[in-house]
Amino acid sequence: MKKSLLKLTLAYAICVILIGLFWGAFATKHIVLWPKNDSFGNARIYSDIREGGFSTAEFFESDSALAVRMVLNSGVYHPHAGVEIPLESGLRELALEGMDFSNMDSVVLRFRASSDVVLVLDVADPQVSRAGDPLTLRPLKMDIPATRFYSEVRLPLSLLKPSKIWFDIHGIEPDSSLYMNRVVQAAVESGKGTLLGFPTEIEILQWEFTGKNRSVIRLSIGLLILFSCLYIAGVKNRWKKNPTLKKKKLR
Repeated sequence: MKKSLLKLTLAYAICVILIGLFWGAFATKHIVLWPKNDSFGNARIYSDIREGGFSTAEFFESDSALAVRMVLNSGVYHPHAGVEIPLESGLRELALEGMDFSNMDSVVLRFRASSDVVLVLDVADPQVSRAGDPLTLRPLKMDIPATRFYSEVRLPLSLLKPSKIWFDIHGIEPDSSLYMNRVVQAAVESGKGTLLGFPTEIEILQWEFTGKNRSVIRLSIGLLILFSCLYIAGVKNRWKKNPTLKKKKLR
């Protein structure tokens, strides 16, 4: 009888350990943009030239980093330049379906820069966005302080806010909709403190988004409850079959 109870307890302990390992391995979801991820499009530079400005940007060699050198020039209301990575390709990009970031909680960026940078998520606005026209994508922006030495920054995506300038350009009433389930591309661009006419650089070693894998969490909790109930039921069943064991336990 004791051996049977010991086996049951051992089996339960093994199940709990396996559930814990499963939780630890899959409870957190990652979307890795850099180091280069072949699941997404190639990184590309951009500037305010597509808005009628005169800023320039170019890639430059920097070991394994995603490195961009920019020179901002006056000509538009908000001179800027940066690097972007498309998250969809082919027909999905044309359909502006975007990628679902609704389960993502934070961004992890290991980088260095001459001045502050801005994280930008371009999302497909169902009313305004048009395929092939990046200026119609709704930009969600977050300021990130500069770091002149490689440092890891982890910030919550709750800091993302729609760009007010975008609403003015398209002549629509501002709102707080984020459309995080329709992210078309992600970008890092020049931010506060960037001087006009002077070269500024951004070098990115790591760029990823993390969040909770809610389906894995629900499954793990469900399995833990199931195995716990089975274990308790098994122990009670053995106690009923062996009153002597029950008395010893009570003592």
